[in-house]
Amino acid sequence: MPEGRKRLRKLRGVLLALVMLFLVLWLGWLALPWVTPKPDLYRDYAGSQAFFAQGGELLALRPAADERYRLRLALSDMAPALQKATLLYEDRRFYQHFGLDPAALGRAFWQGVVRGGRRQGASTISMQLARMHYALNSQSIAGKLQQITLALYLERHLTKAEILEGYLNYAPYGANIESVGAASLIYFGKAAAELSTAEALALSVIPQNPLQRNPERSSGQQQLQQARLRLLQTWQQSYPITATEQQLLALPLSFQSRRDLPFAAPHFVQALARQQPSGPIYSSLDWHLQQQVAQKLKAYLHQQQRLGLNNASVLVVHRPSMQIKAYLGSADFFNSAIAGQVDGTAAPRSPGSALKPFVFALALQQGVIHPKTLLKDLPQRFGLFSPENFDRRFRGPITATEALVQSRNVPAVTLQAQLQQPDFYQWLMANEVPLPQIADYYGLALALGGMEISMQQLVGLYAMLGNQGHYQPLQWLAKPGNSDSSAAKESEAVKQQIQQGLQQDWYQGLMPEAAFLTLQMLATQPALQNERLTALTATPQVAWKTGTSYAYRDAWTLGLYGDYVLAVWLGNFDGSSNPNLIGRNVAAPLFFSLLPLLGEQQQANQQLFAQSEQLNLREVALCRQSYQLPNQFCAETETGWVIPGISPVAVSDLHRPVPVYRQSGLRACQHQPPLTELKVFEFWPSDIAALYQQAGISLRQPPAYAENCQQLSQTQAQPPQIVSPQPHLTYLPQAEQPLALQARFDGAAKQGYWFAGSRFLGAVKPGETLFWPATTGRYQLRVQDDLGSVSEITLNVQ
Repeated sequence: MPEGRKRLRKLRGVLLALVMLFLVLWLGWLALPWVTPKPDLYRDYAGSQAFFAQGGELLALRPAADERYRLRLALSDMAPALQKATLLYEDRRFYQHFGLDPAALGRAFWQGVVRGGRRQGASTISMQLARMHYALNSQSIAGKLQQITLALYLERHLTKAEILEGYLNYAPYGANIESVGAASLIYFGKAAAELSTAEALALSVIPQNPLQRNPERSSGQQQLQQARLRLLQTWQQSYPITATEQQLLALPLSFQSRRDLPFAAPHFVQALARQQPSGPIYSSLDWHLQQQVAQKLKAYLHQQQRLGLNNASVLVVHRPSMQIKAYLGSADFFNSAIAGQVDGTAAPRSPGSALKPFVFALALQQGVIHPKTLLKDLPQRFGLFSPENFDRRFRGPITATEALVQSRNVPAVTLQAQLQQPDFYQWLMANEVPLPQIADYYGLALALGGMEISMQQLVGLYAMLGNQGHYQPLQWLAKPGNSDSSAAKESEAVKQQIQQGLQQDWYQGLMPEAAFLTLQMLATQPALQNERLTALTATPQVAWKTGTSYAYRDAWTLGLYGDYVLAVWLGNFDGSSNPNLIGRNVAAPLFFSLLPLLGEQQQANQQLFAQSEQLNLREVALCRQSYQLPNQFCAETETGWVIPGISPVAVSDLHRPVPVYRQSGLRACQHQPPLTELKVFEFWPSDIAALYQQAGISLRQPPAYAENCQQLSQTQAQPPQIVSPQPHLTYLPQAEQPLALQARFDGAAKQGYWFAGSRFLGAVKPGETLFWPATTGRYQLRVQDDLGSVSEITLNVQ
């Protein structure tokens, strides 16, 4: 048989087979929607994590679990020029065919089979997506048929936009880089939506030969440039451009590589990576503020090297939104000498006195104090616990505001002991501070930082003071959304603990009035002088507090300024001590040096410290000596805030009139004008009077009684108050350490008597302590003064 006739018969057989194949495929095409489900292109898509600052700056790009850079994007997030160039280079009839391009198949068949020439590609974008998504080997006939079938399957169920989007999210771009989203970030340092036409042309030609056109190699860049120029000629035919534009598009491009990827705010990125799934993650971080804070911190630590300070953490939060704006977990992430990879904002540390504002806030809320309540900074025992002040001194009578600002320990512990429903332990638990031990483990040391808390948790608490007492979690994203975050998991764990006898909704947050008053109290502390801060505003108002942990391991300063909450910590991650780690000395200067970076906050500050008309607050006149409502004999007054119906204010009885005989100058039993005249004296409680005496301050005393007149009428005298032991505590008997009995007596009392039930224990003068070797049992402990007034508590010793 002639050779020509054989080839003709072969050609007819092949054509008949193709016709049968197309017939089968067409019937399958019609049946696909009813016999197969819609494909999920991204069910097993292992995506990378790309982290962006709020302004769009790339913080980091982390490879997926299979060590490939792969970033899923929506088609709308890809430059139109990229989409056009890809279709022009890979599949010009993409919108006309149904997954197979018969014309392209015919050309490939004629060139490769009939004429026996070089093989040509005929794969459509749909076919390439099928090969990449289903990991097919399309080199064999069986594999090619499977590829064609699955391409029809994709076309039948998905829109053209979905198929093009899928292709660009799967396409290879050299080395371990897949997807145009990852390629644009790595090679050009920008999002795919921001690609120029020249960059789009370059990326479009890589998937056809990613090994030979890899931009990270010089030979790859050469081949890439040649392919790009060929595509440029085709581009000019489809999308006419001027000669000048063509020359510009033909200029060589500058490529970056994977080695050039940034790793900014590493602690923040690592924390966010644990919370968010793969994909572009647009965080709340302020790129410029982050850089400025890092530079300022570096300079400050360099200045303080002589003090042995080499590590610190800083957290800046925008209070109204609770978005994190600057986040430095350590001074240097890459410095192993300071364990720089430890995140100091998340690490539990002792807060020292930084928790005291919330003891005072709860005391305001529960009606234990108002901002000017007179507290006692005196030696006091709480069972076996005898707190001391940082300076080892006691300042006697001191207002609640002064006690907070000066960080006096004894008043803080005294207030914590009086908190109920919730007590301080319950309140911390309800506000996302997990305490792993039971309440008795911490005792009254909580007020002094006898526990561990992270900087993030502290900032959440401080933000409540400026957010009307409402607790809100930190926000990590530019647009808050649902995330399976570690913070959420921790919150759930805390709630489970709270449910064991506590009421979460009742205890969480603070009363708005208590939050506002605490904020005002903290703001009375003068700001440290800073030239840049003074340039912004002559008298900056900052509500701030310092903290120093036991043995000088942690130095803190936290505060509110305008719309921001700022926290600063200095210390060592290995827990080593440094006598220079004192909050006011080293953390506060850094804190105030960072405030100018927050910009002008005058208007925000006015709003922060302005009293809202919705708050149940009243400014009243208070007696300047006792800080109670003035009676008619108090000559000096000043104004102070109170919460009507809650704050403990009563008419002051400190100033009392005493009838004195005009002739003898002795004290009369009653006023008998004109023989007597009324003179006003201050009757301080015994413990405060004793402190004044120890300090060498001479208080004006009323004269002695005249004959046949022995004591003051009891109507003005106050009953004694038992200071130690505390009524709500259980005491353990100590063989060599008897129980200290202390009471506070009225200024007119001269003697006190202690009883356990009906058993007389001893007599004391005001200011003296009686030591009693108590044994196990339950007692009705009673003290009575020589004016006839009595006070009694129930005491448990076991």
